[in-house]
Amino acid sequence: MGSDCHVLVLDGTDDDVAFAEAEVRRLEGLWSRFREDSEVSRLNGLDGAPGPVSRETLTLLCRAVRAQRMTGGWFDPFMARDLAGLGYDQDFGALTSLATAPGVATYALRAGIAGARLERVIPDARLGVTRTPLTARLPAGYDFDPGGIGKGLGADLVTLALVRRGVGGVLVNLGGDLRCRGRHPEDGWQVSIANPLSPDEALEEFIRMTDGAVATSTPLKRSWIGPDGKAHNHLMHPAYGESVEPDVASVTVIAPAGWMAEALCKALLIGGPSVGGPLLEQHRAAGIVVTLDGSVLRL
Repeated sequence: MGSDCHVLVLDGTDDDVAFAEAEVRRLEGLWSRFREDSEVSRLNGLDGAPGPVSRETLTLLCRAVRAQRMTGGWFDPFMARDLAGLGYDQDFGALTSLATAPGVATYALRAGIAGARLERVIPDARLGVTRTPLTARLPAGYDFDPGGIGKGLGADLVTLALVRRGVGGVLVNLGGDLRCRGRHPEDGWQVSIANPLSPDEALEEFIRMTDGAVATSTPLKRSWIGPDGKAHNHLMHPAYGESVEPDVASVTVIAPAGWMAEALCKALLIGGPSVGGPLLEQHRAAGIVVTLDGSVLRL
């Protein structure tokens, strides 16, 4: 999934860890938009026609649409064509020669300035689903990008599978999106937060978890110069189809599920606290924002 992955189990075996690794690789094979043989790539190539999917991919699509509606459209999973048009049409590892620090070139949009145009977003993506047999149909003219929700949901699914296998407790970390279930250490799982302004260091604050999920997103890590000569990152404004210049360094969200934490993270990053704050409260979540000057805010 283009990330470092970690699995911690209590009352488990090496076979359980091997199973978890295989599950992560299997989900990547189903969901990666950079693999021509993945179910997501095949659906994107059908341009609105239905196609067969696995139960996991159907879950991914349904959670993504639910997250889009839950955030009022601030999380939009159907912007893969916009991302590709800005140059993100292959795995990010292949774009390293184009990578640049934010601020080297000009962004089309600033996050704070563009945040008021929510009325241009149509949250209902009209995903078509049948369950016998399992098929899905994307909105015609749109491609699905699992990047904003897939790792969180993947952590949800892998932890659930491990608990059903009989492990006592588990924490799965997929590229900074974490999910824990079952038994936990006596003081809970202690999760540190990377300092986005100094990636080799952690913030002094940490999260103590017994059950639930954490997602962290930063616009400072994955940025590149697109064909238009502008700087871009993976944070796409849903109304404009453009990536936004960051006005914070990172956002961390603690929520009941990984997919939800990821979606709320994107809404808070793009829409700002005036959008994200009420969403966090509504969905029993909390946020930690690191500003560009290094200050830490709690929501």
